[in-house]
Amino acid sequence: MKPIKTDVLIVGAGPIGLCAALLLEKIGLDYLVVERRSSLHMSPQAHVISSRTLEICRSVGVSDVPIRAAGPILTDTMNIRWVDRLIGRDLGSFSMGRDPQSMQDMLSNTPTPTTNLSQDQFEQVLYDHLPQEKVRFGASWQGFETVEQAYVSTLTGLDNVQLTVESRYIIGADGAGSVVRKSIGANMVGPDNIQTYVTIHFSANLREQLKGREALLYWVMEKECEGVFIAHDIDSNWIFMKTASADEQIDTEDKDKFENLLRKAIGEDVELTINSIDVWRMSAQISDAYQSGNMFLVGDAAHRFPPTGGIGMNTGIQDAHNLVWKLAMVENGVKPALLETYEVERKPVAETNSTQSLTNAMKMSEVAQSLDADGDKQISMSDLNAVLTNPNLSARTQTAIDHQSAHFNMSGLDLGFCYRSNALVEDGTPPQSDNPVSKYLPSTTPGGRMPHIWLTVGETQLSTLDLINYGRFLVLATDSVENLEAVTNELRDKGYPVDLESIGTDTNLQPADDSFVDLFNGEVLLIRPDGHIAARLTGANAAYELGHIVEDLFPLDDS
Repeated sequence: MKPIKTDVLIVGAGPIGLCAALLLEKIGLDYLVVERRSSLHMSPQAHVISSRTLEICRSVGVSDVPIRAAGPILTDTMNIRWVDRLIGRDLGSFSMGRDPQSMQDMLSNTPTPTTNLSQDQFEQVLYDHLPQEKVRFGASWQGFETVEQAYVSTLTGLDNVQLTVESRYIIGADGAGSVVRKSIGANMVGPDNIQTYVTIHFSANLREQLKGREALLYWVMEKECEGVFIAHDIDSNWIFMKTASADEQIDTEDKDKFENLLRKAIGEDVELTINSIDVWRMSAQISDAYQSGNMFLVGDAAHRFPPTGGIGMNTGIQDAHNLVWKLAMVENGVKPALLETYEVERKPVAETNSTQSLTNAMKMSEVAQSLDADGDKQISMSDLNAVLTNPNLSARTQTAIDHQSAHFNMSGLDLGFCYRSNALVEDGTPPQSDNPVSKYLPSTTPGGRMPHIWLTVGETQLSTLDLINYGRFLVLATDSVENLEAVTNELRDKGYPVDLESIGTDTNLQPADDSFVDLFNGEVLLIRPDGHIAARLTGANAAYELGHIVEDLFPLDDS
């Protein structure tokens, strides 16, 4: 059979692989997604869809409206509860809406606030926006050969039928056990077995039993059935996750055993159906290389975090967002050295996010310590009874729960990361809040994401982020700048995809409120296709400097 020819081969049809495909679709590079599984995931895994992920989706035409509509109602996700049993007594709780100012800041910093949707359902939304002939299931990537300037990949399909794919680039989005990572000789660095977990996916309608105690997470603390319930949908779709010892023999086929455990943890004999049981290891690892030639790693293939904080999948989607426009630029004539900035920019973000996720996981032990009334390092029902009947002990537990706030609000990391590389002009460091994990301070510092501010065009409202056309640079001016239009046209004539927008006096784009002036004060910003600021310029020579900066940062390949 003749090989299938394409620009980019994506190995893995999880959310990161599908998002990479949507980005490639947007910028017009040909691609093929191959997935060894026979379909999309059928059970929930990740569930936090961050603001930045939703902004990226918005940039490729995937509205956050159907994503929110497919997920649980907001009132079901506002609380986190620590309990003796799921249908039992609350030991303490954390409310996402406890700090109105923090909520207001979060809503003002993005057009798409964080939401919750099971990963399998999120994948379906992404898949439905793709030409489905571009995604091949039941195709297992076996390896590659290099032929001239291309990679020829071998895949095994259904009934062991082999096919080959010829591509200029390969993106490994094939998860924690990535065969693409192994094929380029990259190694994961960091602890690979912090804790072993058993995850039980089950169906049950617990709406009536939990009326008035709705929550996204329920941490069951009593030692006989300790674990966490994740309410993907209180009416139907649940995960129960419990720890296991590293050497424990776990028979995932013994559904009777796990059904008994579930009923004990739930606290009532309710009707339920176990759908699947899986064993996995929590790790905090980052690949020692993200790239080899024109092969790249994204998502879990490049980094694995503890799930505490829900940023693993979101970090992977940011990987794809950073990488794909660079592939397009190189294909359109920019020197290939641009691709070397992918690892330089993304690896430090993964390291920060991994460290914080691990910190969150370790910090959770504070709650357990506060509940161990007798100090024997095991939380029995007598411990919990003692806490519930002693106001001082209850207050101690609530204080420990309050200390977990970073676990449930990481918007500072989600929106505030700042790149440093040869693909931007460094100009100081962005301002930091007193809590950079949870609180984001918008700024126009190069390397950071361009801040969101609402604008009006006549009767229409749009975000500053909506001005960015993925795959194209944006020159954004807030004052009249001499020769700026002429310089932008010259850059286009040389082959650079550049848009020019002006906001303010004598333009169609007007700030919706006064917050615009505080951030964009007479500057000219060069904004990359991924929404990160490449340079900021002021003064009479801004246009002249802009032309030189674009050509210096993104030199064209004259060969």
